[in-house]
Amino acid sequence: MVGLLCAATTIVVRIATHGPDAPARTALADCADKPAGPAMRRCYTSRMLFEVRDVRAPTAVLARIDRDVNRIGDYPASNCHVLMHTVGRRYAKLRKVTLATLMEYLPRNNDPGCAAGFAHGVITQIAPQVLRAGPAASQELCGRATTRFLRYSCTHGLGHAYMRYYAESLQPSLRLCRALGSNAAPDCAQGAYHDYWLAVAGRDETKRPVGATTDVRALCGGQPHAFVLGCWYRAFIESRPAGYQTKSAADLRHICADTTGLQREGCVTAASVIGSPNPLRQMRVCSQLPERDVLPCVHGVKVQNLIGTPASNQLRVIARCSWLNGPVATGCYEWLGKVLSVITDGRFEKTGCPHVEQPQPCLRGARSYEGPLVTFS
Repeated sequence: MVGLLCAATTIVVRIATHGPDAPARTALADCADKPAGPAMRRCYTSRMLFEVRDVRAPTAVLARIDRDVNRIGDYPASNCHVLMHTVGRRYAKLRKVTLATLMEYLPRNNDPGCAAGFAHGVITQIAPQVLRAGPAASQELCGRATTRFLRYSCTHGLGHAYMRYYAESLQPSLRLCRALGSNAAPDCAQGAYHDYWLAVAGRDETKRPVGATTDVRALCGGQPHAFVLGCWYRAFIESRPAGYQTKSAADLRHICADTTGLQREGCVTAASVIGSPNPLRQMRVCSQLPERDVLPCVHGVKVQNLIGTPASNQLRVIARCSWLNGPVATGCYEWLGKVLSVITDGRFEKTGCPHVEQPQPCLRGARSYEGPLVTFS
């Protein structure tokens, strides 16, 4: 199956500082020989930073690193996003990035892995400037990004920046996310919750905040209604047992037992996110769930793993909405039409929607892709 076995998205880890002397130019693959844990993390981040540190426009170098880590597989492939958080912070410090020059240094492709993690790190490094500029100026800056995916990624990065500035305190960070407006607030909040769960795990150069709530159900159950799904979306990525993957409908039902209403929707989506990296397999699991859980599960399908694969893969995934019935099928076409438009820079409206079984819901979704994404990465 061409192009569908991509690495899972958005994973975890903390990193180390690049020393004053550049390391010898050694292949990233050599880091695989390091002991698992801090030594391996230091090796990867140091060498990734060495590759990118002297480059003003990092997109091409980041794409090369992404290809390298996916060839290596295992740890760097599944952790490149969060490894790159620290690489981005170090890079921004070395290059003296400012809010005024930020857009010159952010990657310009839709890669949700290495490149997006790097962008979030760069934005986090200039958090004090982001705060001084205020939400309106920051969001105006994100609006200059050239694709919907990059605009989303920038807004998500603001959530990370707010959390680092406020030492992982959710309340002031979410207040600033709300100030971005209803269109951007949920995606900013998802970045804030992402940083929170990293801090709870002690990853990505964070420290667990004093008195932090570590129970997912307790934390997300107390969040503002508009942010509940974003709270759940990142939670299991950072807190699941090592090696765990949701492989079946039974797995998903077990994880979300005794949840109801909006909390159940969030839990089901979060459990879907930690399923197979292959969206086709995820869709099969979703189709086997009780009707109330199907759409929340589809909202966790990793369509971002289709970026850079043949367009036929997109149609194969959305075609599985035909396995569903009634309003659930309609909602499936609408959601996948939306997010497939995000990853194709809006092209799916014309190249995909006319060819699906329910084109009108697909078109509605595609035409709404500038709205909040909420459960997306």
